[in-house]
Amino acid sequence: MRRPLSRHAVPAWMVERATRFRLAGDWRGACAAANIDIGFDLSWVARRKGVDQARLVDDLRHLAPDLLRWHLPRHGGTGLLSPHTWLPLARYGDYELSAHLPAHLRGPQRVTLQVEPGYLGHRGRRDDSLLHHRDRWDARRTGELLTRCGGVTRLPFFTTGGARLTPGGDDPEGRIERILMLADAGRHAESWAAAGFDVEVRLFDPGWDRERIDPAAFDPGRSPQERERIRRRIVEQSLAQTRPALTVLAGRARRIAEADPAGLVRIYLRNHRWAVLDRLDGPRPRARIVSSPVRPADEAVPSRQPGEAVVRRETAEFGLALSRIPVLPRTLTDWPDELAALRSGRLEPDDLHPLVAAVLFPARTPRAPAATGLPRTVRVECAGTTHQVAMRDGEIAVPHPPAELDREAMLRALGGRAQGCFAARLGWRRPDIRMPHRMRAVRARLMRIVLHGDGPAVAALLDAGLDPHVRDEDGRTLLHLLPWLSGADLLPRLLAAGLDVDTPDAEGSAPFVHACRHGPEALVRQLLAAGASADARDPKGYPVIIRAEYSHLWRRRVSAEQPREVGTT
Repeated sequence: MRRPLSRHAVPAWMVERATRFRLAGDWRGACAAANIDIGFDLSWVARRKGVDQARLVDDLRHLAPDLLRWHLPRHGGTGLLSPHTWLPLARYGDYELSAHLPAHLRGPQRVTLQVEPGYLGHRGRRDDSLLHHRDRWDARRTGELLTRCGGVTRLPFFTTGGARLTPGGDDPEGRIERILMLADAGRHAESWAAAGFDVEVRLFDPGWDRERIDPAAFDPGRSPQERERIRRRIVEQSLAQTRPALTVLAGRARRIAEADPAGLVRIYLRNHRWAVLDRLDGPRPRARIVSSPVRPADEAVPSRQPGEAVVRRETAEFGLALSRIPVLPRTLTDWPDELAALRSGRLEPDDLHPLVAAVLFPARTPRAPAATGLPRTVRVECAGTTHQVAMRDGEIAVPHPPAELDREAMLRALGGRAQGCFAARLGWRRPDIRMPHRMRAVRARLMRIVLHGDGPAVAALLDAGLDPHVRDEDGRTLLHLLPWLSGADLLPRLLAAGLDVDTPDAEGSAPFVHACRHGPEALVRQLLAAGASADARDPKGYPVIIRAEYSHLWRRRVSAEQPREVGTT
């Protein structure tokens, strides 16, 4: 499921601010609220040949950057944005509007919008899914999601208020529910037939590639009934890998086939097996299941060229070789992720982005998001008993008198190992001391909030008594991590709490180094005004102030050339 795995990735305050700017017609303000940088200026675009600027400006007016951020690809374990990935959103003649994700997994979660030639290559991975699904970022097109899920007046399997209902009714959504239930039961060929397709299996015909088909399907020593059972299993396995949105599949294939005189489209199933669709304008489209050594077009593995006999068989069957039939992109074949996640319970209606929830569940009253918080007390095993370590008034409070704390400090100075409450108290501020596992879990939860960039959530935790002197496993303080945080001005609070503006992390870098690497120019100037050393160097000894000036030059140029009103140049 491509969605934020943490609610701090697209928090409620970000959605509210970005929506307010978007409705006011300020697309730049909306992007800034959603931590999306603008890497182009419209005056530059106006000087480019082959750019449909009027359509570009119209799309920018209706861009929902918080919705875009919601649907960006993420790392499965952390929910952080997938690094080295760029996603084209729309094409304007020879140019594309693209969203570029961070270069590093644990870097600041900022996205950059670019207008660039469509043929321009980048290091990393290109993802065209948002190019095909404008409902993922265009506020005018969000209603298309319900159609892609097979709904007309409601989402299949749900009421308009989000309650589950008995599937298989007589309405259009009931047909979708029956098709999906057949697929859930492993009866994929029947689900294709229920969707109106004539499925013809060519896998076992002479002349096709049989290299990756179970030899038992052709074993003359088996009875015809047993061979037929094995063949049915092979067909179901071939269709099981892809769960296509069958009710809209013919329409999408028809648009792809319009550019091809043969009127054919193929879908990759699995293990070099394909479904070739034709008769797309008729009442019952046809899907011929074949096996061929031609690999999918998007696979990086070099293809094994089919033999002449296979090519002759394909030409006799389709009128041309299989490799010349256009491929329907995988993102256009599958059901939307939301439908599967809602059905399985991995996603609740209240977990959806507000624009998505309004489309899928228009009768549902949105629930207020839960308040962000960390445990105020943590149970710690200490000296054979259990103590409660409290987080209050900006420090870690332990149930030990000052004399015991002084004694533990002396033992620590003599080479002893901090344990129990004392390890919890010291390890919060010193990464070289291993804290009890429950305290490590609290710090990990805090750092997930920080890495996602939820500044207001961190401010709320500080208000609740969080010790601001925390360090992560790399020795970074909250001052080091300010480039990650947005939505709240935390620098004055952290300085007032006593954090050292020049304290090094584990690799010897001061907060100013991280600000020059990742932060906006304003943060660099604020740290200098707060007394940060301008002579700070990165771990390789390079003066970071020079690199900061170089990296911010283009940002100042773009900012100066931005027109005051949308659409002016």
